[in-house]
Amino acid sequence: MQILMLNCNTPLRASGIVALDLFNEFRSKGHNVKLLVNKYDPDYPEGIISMETWFLSKINDLKDKVNRRIKFRKSRPTDLNYHYQEIKEQKSFYRVKNILKRSGIKPDVILVLFAKNFINTKDMYELFKLTHARIFWLMYDMAPLTGGCHYAWDCKGYLNNCGSCPGIYSDDPNDISRKNLLFKKKYISITDIHLIAASEWQYRQAKSSVLFKDKKIDKILLSVDNTIFKPLDKKAMKLNMGIDSDKKVVFFGAVYLYIQRKGMSYLLESLKILKDRLAGTDLGSNILLLFAGRETEGIIDALPFPYQYMGYLDNNYGMASAFQAADVFLCPSIEDSGPQMINQSIMCGTPVVSFEMGVAPDLVISGQTGYMAKLRDSNDLAKGLFDVLSLNNDDYRKLSDNCRDLAMKLCSPDVQYERIEQIMKNSITN
Repeated sequence: MQILMLNCNTPLRASGIVALDLFNEFRSKGHNVKLLVNKYDPDYPEGIISMETWFLSKINDLKDKVNRRIKFRKSRPTDLNYHYQEIKEQKSFYRVKNILKRSGIKPDVILVLFAKNFINTKDMYELFKLTHARIFWLMYDMAPLTGGCHYAWDCKGYLNNCGSCPGIYSDDPNDISRKNLLFKKKYISITDIHLIAASEWQYRQAKSSVLFKDKKIDKILLSVDNTIFKPLDKKAMKLNMGIDSDKKVVFFGAVYLYIQRKGMSYLLESLKILKDRLAGTDLGSNILLLFAGRETEGIIDALPFPYQYMGYLDNNYGMASAFQAADVFLCPSIEDSGPQMINQSIMCGTPVVSFEMGVAPDLVISGQTGYMAKLRDSNDLAKGLFDVLSLNNDDYRKLSDNCRDLAMKLCSPDVQYERIEQIMKNSITN
């Protein structure tokens, strides 16, 4: 197949690695695939093409510096909890004919990943009209479904037509969120577009959304490199990190720990409940907290157990080592499309204790791969931690084996690739 992938982020780091992994899988199976991205980088492998030139990248870098100093202060205020990043989703950043020209192929299928500041739904329609290629949009958060936010919380605007958007502090029923959603609705309705959700949680959101309720939707969990994220001897991994090998290690983390949707207030509360429950016991004096991420203010001083801070982990190997050393991964997210850290932990054979949110209903099975607590119930989250940390060696080993087995079944790169390839092949023959 001739496959065109579109992704705003650089594929060499952070969330862009998802695109790189899929790109490499397609190429290894003999497909002619091109990955177009926003940002210029001279080190991209063959087949990865930036829409920026070297000269344009320098101009854009300068613009970014100016925007941070001037325009940012003039921009419309938004509630950071909603991650409202696309104020005007009608804007086109590149001419569609230039996108196709840069790719150098006439695609059979087009795979859209992160679309922000790169491609909008009108562009997708024009690509479909020019090439007759079916469009596949991988859903990593709620952005494809809404009038601009990436996380809707309790707002149900995306079920109808948005407006009066809490993400932009608006009480206007005809605000920019409504205009954005109607713009998307116009073009999605006339485009052969297929949505791929990354969890059951996302799938249900998409099926109920006004934009995709009548469109084809599939579910494929995000893949994890099982050659990096794999079970290793925990005692040895703890010693490598300067941790007493007999300690019970609870790992948690996020890129930005202060973000409300990551639920750190619930984490702190559940840890305090656990501390009180274990007062005077051997287990209570044997717990170490291991955590990673940015913006730790207000968290470190409130931790009720001894801790070791790893800083910001910006590569797969560093992240994997934390899961490999941990006895349990604690995920307190209260509004999330993933997080991918659950997939990674399960792949490492490390049980997860989390709220019923995001990808947890797909991977966190109480008593089998960890414990899934009632949403926003700190007591239940503490109970899950206690249950996992109190397991004897044999029962814990069974839990760990279950984690790896389930991850290989649902999250291995081969599984993700095979499912996407089959969906694409079916779209061409039907």
